[in-house]
Amino acid sequence: MIAIVVAAVAALGAVAASMLRLLGWRVVGVEPRRKTVTVRRVGDDIEMPKSALTLAAGNYGLWFGEHFERHALIGPVAGSDEHRVIRRVLKTTAPISTEPFEAQWTGHVMSRPAEIDPDWEDIKVPLRDGTLAPAWLFRGDSPDAPWVIHVQGIRTSRLVTLRSVEVAQSAGLTSLAITYRGSGDGPAASASTLGQREWSDLADAVAYARSRGAAAVYVVAWSMGAGLALELLRHQPDAFDRLVLIAPATNWPQIIRHGVRAAGLPEFAATAVTWALGSRVAGRVMGLPAPLDFDRLAWGRSLKTNVPVIVVHSRGDEEIPFQITSDFVAAHPKATLVETAAAPHGWEANVDPEVFRSALMSWFASHTTARLAP
Repeated sequence: MIAIVVAAVAALGAVAASMLRLLGWRVVGVEPRRKTVTVRRVGDDIEMPKSALTLAAGNYGLWFGEHFERHALIGPVAGSDEHRVIRRVLKTTAPISTEPFEAQWTGHVMSRPAEIDPDWEDIKVPLRDGTLAPAWLFRGDSPDAPWVIHVQGIRTSRLVTLRSVEVAQSAGLTSLAITYRGSGDGPAASASTLGQREWSDLADAVAYARSRGAAAVYVVAWSMGAGLALELLRHQPDAFDRLVLIAPATNWPQIIRHGVRAAGLPEFAATAVTWALGSRVAGRVMGLPAPLDFDRLAWGRSLKTNVPVIVVHSRGDEEIPFQITSDFVAAHPKATLVETAAAPHGWEANVDPEVFRSALMSWFASHTTARLAP
């Protein structure tokens, strides 16, 4: 009987450990997670399953083909019924089949940097550990204009940032769309540290921009990219001059609690995940190079900045609650909140392009070659 009890306890422990590892990996795993849907062409339109994502207002990208290398720009909803949505096809790099096929539904309205500037440059930013991080460089109108460094989020690619690069280009500014360790198309990493270590990669990109003549540097950070920008400011408060945060991850303990609740799991699961990711032994099992310090990863309460910030977010974000952003802005006197129409996570620029563009253009329009006074 004792042997049976011991075996049962061991089995339960193994299941719990496996679940904990799975939940932790949902937070720090770096493998891309695309939203895949079954679609088909219907006349000049495209048909896909009905959901909050496929019904979202605005234009979107559809990646398809054997390796999802083809791209279509998909426009507004043309119609829908109980199960399906019909949307306009605005542009495509290859014919779209009338037979059902799997495709990835994304916010990527541009398929490549050449859609913004045919003279874009593919460069490498040297990192302090000797690694080279790929980046896209878009020259501005004047060498005296500020540089804008665009930082993608976790499990995605630089294509995400082209929506903000396009606005910076319209303002005549030079843009650098960077990668960092563990980002979708950056140097390899076993797991993300949510900005705790990756901040130095952004610091090296800022140094690169200044070495190429940038008199002022602005940062536009998407989602988890906010962690790199905020953690850099913790280490170097005057590292750059202005900051734009888009659907930002500014409080990881709260984000994890929200994700646990959304998954229908008990509250203690969030405590267990943060404990595991903060543990040297458990974190090593998940591939973390060092335990995560969640007190530091809640920048609303652990960091005060002198850098002017605008934060673009919406109440429709189901991954990062809008309240987290509201709390962050309330804690930072130099932060201003720009609320867009309700949009899924990171799709503010797709759902509400006018508000998104005007907010960034206003921020960029006041550019100066002098460092802003604190």
